[in-house]
Amino acid sequence: MFILIVTFLLTGLFSGLIAGLLGVGGGIIIVPVSYFILLQLGYSIDVVMHVSVASSLCIIVFTSISSVLSHIKLNNVDRNVVKKWVAGIISGSIIGSLLASRIEGEILVLIFISLAFLISLNMFFQRNIKTIGNNIPQNFFINFSISGLIGLFSALIGIGGGSFSVPILSIFSKKMHQAVGTSAVLGFFIALPGAISYIFLGINIEGLPPYSLGYVNILIVALVISTSIFTANIGAKLSSRISKEILKKIFAIFLLFTCTSLVIEHFII
Repeated sequence: MFILIVTFLLTGLFSGLIAGLLGVGGGIIIVPVSYFILLQLGYSIDVVMHVSVASSLCIIVFTSISSVLSHIKLNNVDRNVVKKWVAGIISGSIIGSLLASRIEGEILVLIFISLAFLISLNMFFQRNIKTIGNNIPQNFFINFSISGLIGLFSALIGIGGGSFSVPILSIFSKKMHQAVGTSAVLGFFIALPGAISYIFLGINIEGLPPYSLGYVNILIVALVISTSIFTANIGAKLSSRISKEILKKIFAIFLLFTCTSLVIEHFII
């Protein structure tokens, strides 16, 4: 129990800092850590990944509030993007949660590995992004489709969506600090409906860990939040001062190791 508590507290420190600093959301760290711990404790693969994803989204609800407030103070949020994308983000998040609840645990792990691998490659090899416009599209359907897919894939694997929204906003000529700040706001609107959906979808599921509310595990959420809520604020403040290129490469390597560990755990051992 002591090791479990310390592990989740450290996870909170690291995930919160990354969430505020890079705008990628702490879920990409929280999900695999929660997954490995619950699996080692003997819980079924049928529920472990769902609990990890749902708990991650619930954590992001709280950590994003701290990060969002910091970015708003720094004037890093494009309110026009938020207005045009929020409907699609929320719709996609709910659909992603519903879809995940119907997918077997092993398939959900495979989806996480695939998307995390693509995210890590994008981070590692990303150069100057070519822009395709001076702003996001004006067409409602295009905006709804883009934001809907961001919400869907994010809720499906338990992340705040920054790994998708930051590069897309950069393509539409948004400065990096503004893309990160806007992504933090969008992350809240991904996480909140997603977490609520996972609570209701997991109400009657058997074999969940103690202290679970639906698929959301309150113990994991409380431990990670207790440290991440502070470091998310610190990360947001540092985001305007630190060059992110080296940090992105380090984080990309970390993600590759995480994906490799998941592959070994499921398909080799």
